[in-house]
Amino acid sequence: MRLMRVAAGMAIAAALAVGLSEPSGAGWLSRITREAAESGGGAAVKSGKLGLGALDNAAAHVATLPKMSTGAALAAHVTPEGHWKFVNREGAVFTAATPDELARVGTTLAPEAAAGDKLALYLSEETIFARRPLLKDLPTDTDLHVVVGKDAYRLRRTGGADELVAEFRPNIVVNLSDQALFEESIYRLSRPLNRSNIRVLAFETGGPRHLSSAPRYDPTSKAALADSIDPASLPTALQSLKGQTALVSGRIEGNVLYFRPSSGPEQALDIATLVRAAEASDVNLVLLKSAASHQPGARNWFWQEVSVAGLDDALKRATFADFLSALGAGNELAIKTALSSEGRVVFSAVPVSGPTVPFTDTLGEWIGEVTGNVAVKAAEVYARDAARERELEARIVPGIPSGLQYAYLGSLVAGLLAWQVSFGWWSRIWPPEQRQEYASRVGYIAARLARFLAALLLFLPLVGIPALMWLALLQFWNLLTAPFRGLRWLRERFS
Repeated sequence: MRLMRVAAGMAIAAALAVGLSEPSGAGWLSRITREAAESGGGAAVKSGKLGLGALDNAAAHVATLPKMSTGAALAAHVTPEGHWKFVNREGAVFTAATPDELARVGTTLAPEAAAGDKLALYLSEETIFARRPLLKDLPTDTDLHVVVGKDAYRLRRTGGADELVAEFRPNIVVNLSDQALFEESIYRLSRPLNRSNIRVLAFETGGPRHLSSAPRYDPTSKAALADSIDPASLPTALQSLKGQTALVSGRIEGNVLYFRPSSGPEQALDIATLVRAAEASDVNLVLLKSAASHQPGARNWFWQEVSVAGLDDALKRATFADFLSALGAGNELAIKTALSSEGRVVFSAVPVSGPTVPFTDTLGEWIGEVTGNVAVKAAEVYARDAARERELEARIVPGIPSGLQYAYLGSLVAGLLAWQVSFGWWSRIWPPEQRQEYASRVGYIAARLARFLAALLLFLPLVGIPALMWLALLQFWNLLTAPFRGLRWLRERFS
């Protein structure tokens, strides 16, 4: 019976694997449907789970949108052949290869829309970054969006038909020069602003040479305080902030940051040296470019800056984009991201030319009420890239790469699944204890516990995968020889 259950289980698993691995499980019918959609014959084709590759994500997003009172929302994608493919909320697909077919998209996929209503098109990333020149085929008044993951961002034309920026917020626009860097920008803007990991540094020549690993708080207000640090000791001091974010401010000219300590003349600090120190200590560095070189005082300048914009009560759930919005005081900021060293990016936020309210004057007014002499003009972030951040967040035990941790756990689980094999091997290496070998019961139990923990924590992670593979081979051999053993049993039974 045991062999029959094993055989039945393997047969079911094989059937499921065949079904799941066969994308044409929708078979010839799905292929005919897709080919009809590609033909652009003038009629929309209804498709179930689209199977249209890059268009699927945009189509899934459109399906979740509420119905528009005027116009209609459609997912759109340009195929490698240069044809436009559109999908409506109901999953109907229309492919347009000529201007006449493009003109019929609205009436075909959105017949409920009135003549002259605008279409809102939700484009795939591939269309924006690989085939952007083909956007000229679309009407200039079309409302364009790009779908990234589960979110969509409105596109704004800044010049020609293919000169675009994406609106992350109404007053924050992101550059679209490169897909990977655009996704880095979206990731950074979406990250929560963790107050406990942000340290405001004040450069003080001859000041403290070390930084505490945890922030200091005002005993009355419980607000975080700025940390004074001797800039000469910064490379060593930043090691205490590993994994945190250090925020510094000053007047920046070229690659030099000018700061004025609490007493004495203005001094200079090479930004490249500061960036290298942050990278060596795995610290995210935020530079606030200011009009003055004065350093924040012992009071909580950073948090007051944000609270002035009304975000102090919401900072625990605020994102980095929210902070930048407050920093911009309602002005529009342009976000650009560039690659730095391996695993690092440079993220900058600068005011768009011609803001409605002078950026520096506005910030100088409300920051001056707090510190009296700091006016922020722009922000620049030298930080870990998204891949590095996700790897750090995936770690169960800090300090150990997540890949090693999950490999350890996976091999441990494999060893437990193949316990018949793995513990059999372990018994040959470390034979079970015999009660008569121990003078007391406590010693015997302690020895058995030590043997079990050594097997669980050390041996199984080492042999788990080989043990599971060996067990699978044994089960496969048993399955192959089951008919012969069955015949032999019948022969012995009736002889």
